[in-house]
Amino acid sequence: MQNGLPFVQFLLTIAGAFAAALGLALWAYETGPEEGLTSNRHRLGENWRILSQTPWGDIIPCMTGWLVTKSNDLIRSVFQEADQGIGFGGVIFIVLFILIPIAAALNAFIGGSTFLFWYYLSLLAVLAFLNVSGETGRLRFLNGLAAVYLGGSIFVVIPVYVLLSFTDVTINSFFTHSVLKSLLVAVFWYVAAYGVGLLIDIWFRSRGIDPTRSATARFINQFLAALPVAYVLTFMALLAGHLGVLEQSPMRSWRLVLASTGLTAISLPTTLFILALGAKNKSLLPIWYFLAFIAVLGFSVLVALFTYAGTNQSLNQIEFVNVLMGLSPSGMTVFFGPQFWILHLPFFPLMVFIFAIFSGFMVKGIIRGAVSFSGVATFDQPYLVSAFACTGWAIVLWIAALLL
Repeated sequence: MQNGLPFVQFLLTIAGAFAAALGLALWAYETGPEEGLTSNRHRLGENWRILSQTPWGDIIPCMTGWLVTKSNDLIRSVFQEADQGIGFGGVIFIVLFILIPIAAALNAFIGGSTFLFWYYLSLLAVLAFLNVSGETGRLRFLNGLAAVYLGGSIFVVIPVYVLLSFTDVTINSFFTHSVLKSLLVAVFWYVAAYGVGLLIDIWFRSRGIDPTRSATARFINQFLAALPVAYVLTFMALLAGHLGVLEQSPMRSWRLVLASTGLTAISLPTTLFILALGAKNKSLLPIWYFLAFIAVLGFSVLVALFTYAGTNQSLNQIEFVNVLMGLSPSGMTVFFGPQFWILHLPFFPLMVFIFAIFSGFMVKGIIRGAVSFSGVATFDQPYLVSAFACTGWAIVLWIAALLL
């Protein structure tokens, strides 16, 4: 029986090759023409300059605070403020007003469910009503109800309905097809999450609260933004177990998808919230990291309970620890099966922080070593520093693959 160890070695080797290729690309950027790269070079060089001047003992809080800030900015730009981008409206229009209506009509034509087809016809009828009634103020109340019906349908009802239907198909179809379909279904998870987030922001504003300044609203939006990513990661984890131990059809169910997706998604805002507090108090930061670890460990336990309890893959306390350590439930052999990858998904955000911290130490060491050797401030060549850091990670990953 395959234990998954060769597959883990393969992943480490591929990751090392990717890091080496990225390092080569960054070196090419540094030695190539600077046109079009000046602002990026300056921004990256400034980050490396700050890191080079940061004492060794402050690297962890420095990288923690930096990653919390960048994560918040990224989530705000790709989720909360996505409608400000040029491409967002086009994608939403194509998906909601072209692809889904065509698919609904075809499905109804071949004898499938006609719900979505008639629902879209009702939206057309309401839209036609608004075009006529909007000319008079006497129907203001009905116009308001029609607008709410249209808005709620487009951003919540239809995406959620399609999400549930497509997710059900993904769960019950052939496994390799499920993995491929998950990438497409994640689009509907994103649209549905965005619609729910929009309603939540409207609710906060109706109460006189700016959602961009509310910690509660920010936590909710971070959770919603993480849902489509967590959904794809769930199927990627099942694929890793499938390839690692040659399990032909890993167990899939609504319980697994909802528990893994939901708890993996909530681990992101939880980790960001805890470590943001820790970044403000450098002396107690290790304690905050420990608390973040306990929190995501709790999410992993909940995934095991909600997903596997009552099935033939249920785990007791000892078996859970064994699986989490990369062993079979009995603890007798190494075993990187689907359960191992699923139960580690809530740790993903915390692992990104740990990776960033080690990268910070590596970059600072590269800069200090280069300055000592050549006397040149290497943060003036930020892409070269990044290339060396990628090379360092490639070496670390290849050594880890050899040691397994």
